[in-house]
Amino acid sequence: MSASEGISLPGNQDPSPPREKHKQKAKKDRKKKSSSAKERAPPSAMDAKATASYFSLSITGQIVSATFPLGPDKEFVFLRYELVAGPDWQLASGPQHGLTQLATNRRGHFNEPVVFNMPIEVTYKSTSPFGWPQILVSVFGRNGMGRETLLGYAHLHLPVFGSRRPAEQAEQLQAPILMPKCPSMMADITSWLLRREPELKDPKVLLDNLKCKGLSMESYGSLQFQLSSVMRGARKLGYHWHS
Repeated sequence: MSASEGISLPGNQDPSPPREKHKQKAKKDRKKKSSSAKERAPPSAMDAKATASYFSLSITGQIVSATFPLGPDKEFVFLRYELVAGPDWQLASGPQHGLTQLATNRRGHFNEPVVFNMPIEVTYKSTSPFGWPQILVSVFGRNGMGRETLLGYAHLHLPVFGSRRPAEQAEQLQAPILMPKCPSMMADITSWLLRREPELKDPKVLLDNLKCKGLSMESYGSLQFQLSSVMRGARKLGYHWHS
């Protein structure tokens, strides 16, 4: 029998009695349970407001038609549209650009609407209403020989307030079609000789009142829209808008 068997040495003894060990373990278990309960607890209303970082804007509708009081200069008409928004806005879903089909009203009266029924369905996210989204439309015409020329531009702000109408009764909106004019007589003669209408190098200048201050435009017709909007999360950021 060795000297270490059955003999408790002073260095091997635990100074804390077994009852104190049991109390310490119980305290640790309680702390773990309380911390896990806090993590599993659902966030309160104040926490939900603090975590809200953006609001969403959903737009649905269509570009219905184009109307020319004196009739379009070309046999066929088509549209190119683009959605433009400020730096705080992010396109969450839906196309930013679009192109319609060729449409004509030659089978009816000359000033009847040229129908497109181009659907629009997009969703934006933003933290600020600055730079509210706009739709910029370029109107083009094509003759029987396939030559395309510009007929004008139109732009419109997307609806601000949520629509309270039924889904089948979207808001009717209208935007004028504006055609640029030549700045001088020489440019007008050159445009007539080349059979080309003047175009803007960057049509987005129409969306900024300061940049389009010196432009000379004339009305050529109008575009009809049917748009409805649904907004979510604006009140959590402190925005209270009422239609």
